[in-house]
Amino acid sequence: MQYSRYANDPAPAKGPEVFYGYCHDSRRMRMMDYDDFMSNLNTGYSSLYQPQPQSRQRGCHCHEQEDCSCNCCIQCADVVEYAYCGETRKVPITFDNDSRRERQITLQIGGFTTDGGRALPWKASLSDASLTLGPCSQKHLLVTVDIDCGQGNSVGTAANLAADARQGRGTVDSCTVGYARLAADGCLIRPLIIAIAVLPDHCRAHKVSCLCGCC
Repeated sequence: MQYSRYANDPAPAKGPEVFYGYCHDSRRMRMMDYDDFMSNLNTGYSSLYQPQPQSRQRGCHCHEQEDCSCNCCIQCADVVEYAYCGETRKVPITFDNDSRRERQITLQIGGFTTDGGRALPWKASLSDASLTLGPCSQKHLLVTVDIDCGQGNSVGTAANLAADARQGRGTVDSCTVGYARLAADGCLIRPLIIAIAVLPDHCRAHKVSCLCGCC
């Protein structure tokens, strides 16, 4: 039996560490007892629904000399991909089975929303709805996301909007980040948060000098 610092106040014994999960203190996976596992699980779910402090955001600072429309403010996410309107982005994910028994994994991808909860018309699909992981094996999964910015997200002149509508792609005037949850039932992990940062077309453009001699 374990004892506290008070002689007559025995501390409750910890249960067996039979759960494998993510520890938010050490920021890594480890074995836990039931109470420890549930505490970390609740912490993970709470972080999904609460705004993150500015210090935990990535790419949220913009200097005056920068084009701030190309600056992406990304909250905590497990996977981050950059894309442009009209693209189909494929996100590869590998699941590892570190145990010596077979695991049956059922997968489900949610819809994309902004950090504020606004639904985005980006269609996500999975290459497999379920996986069978053999002992000490791994399987690869593709999350395919169609970046459609044409449904209420377009900005610009009337001519540009008409051209974008014909192309079925739309535009964004500043970096738009969408988040989706990938749940893996049968895998002892919290849902993975996938972030897609969609940039305006001019961002990260390759600059080409025409070497004009008369300039």
